[in-house]
Amino acid sequence: MDVQQDITKVKELLDKSENVLIVTHEHPTFDSIGSSLALYLGLESLGKKVSIVCPDAMTVEMSGFVRVNKFAADLARKNFIISLDYEEGSIEKVSYNIEGNKFNLVVEPRTGHAGFSQDKVHYSNSGTTADLIFAVDTIHLGGLKKVFEENRELFSGKTVVNIDRHPNNAQYGQINIVDAEVSSTAEVVSQFLSGIGVRLTADIATNVLNALYSATNAFQSPHVGAQAFELAAACVKAGGKRFWKPSAQEEVPAAETVATPVVESKKPVVETPPDWLKPKIYKSSNLI
Repeated sequence: MDVQQDITKVKELLDKSENVLIVTHEHPTFDSIGSSLALYLGLESLGKKVSIVCPDAMTVEMSGFVRVNKFAADLARKNFIISLDYEEGSIEKVSYNIEGNKFNLVVEPRTGHAGFSQDKVHYSNSGTTADLIFAVDTIHLGGLKKVFEENRELFSGKTVVNIDRHPNNAQYGQINIVDAEVSSTAEVVSQFLSGIGVRLTADIATNVLNALYSATNAFQSPHVGAQAFELAAACVKAGGKRFWKPSAQEEVPAAETVATPVVESKKPVVETPPDWLKPKIYKSSNLI
């Protein structure tokens, strides 16, 4: 299946979905966070209710990403469930009443059946709402740690769209958009967003640009291709701002420089075309 068919299929699923969940792996990187947040903003622009989760907390160095504060460390469990050990035909009626600040759930046993007792009552939480799940920059679902381990039923019951660039990706999604030829997952996410008609805004561009810089070590990686430079140019043109800086171990040797005066200039705002980065060919499969 080619990439356009994959994108069309995901777009059809998105059209039917109201609540979307984005997850990424433990020990987050600039690429995983920037890519996930770019996707978050893109899907939000389509009117979707988006939740975004990473099993590890965000660090100070990630604070420059737009909407990084939206990351949660686990899935919200909105529903409080009261369970009773049940015997077929043992309940006559269930009702409730409110007395002041107390909510009373009343279970009336059927004649001939023993009433319920405290040792037959169990409590739990559930109710994470997601019509569609996007796993970003994640080689296998085990990398999500507790997010996956505590919510296996959710992942098995919903369509998972796997977006990644690692050659050893386990292809675990029902839809796998995986390109091992590019230098960052930000490139794959950007191609996907472009393919579903999301406009490249300054905020999306900022997230993508910093993911790109980090994944490529300021474009010094030997795996950097023309697509990465084209994407960076599109992000700068759209108003993206760079805050990533290499660590001491990653410092790029500075070329000899000559001090030059700073000249302020007013540049016209260039509207980014709808097809700001056309999809390329991916290695993809459709696993059930």
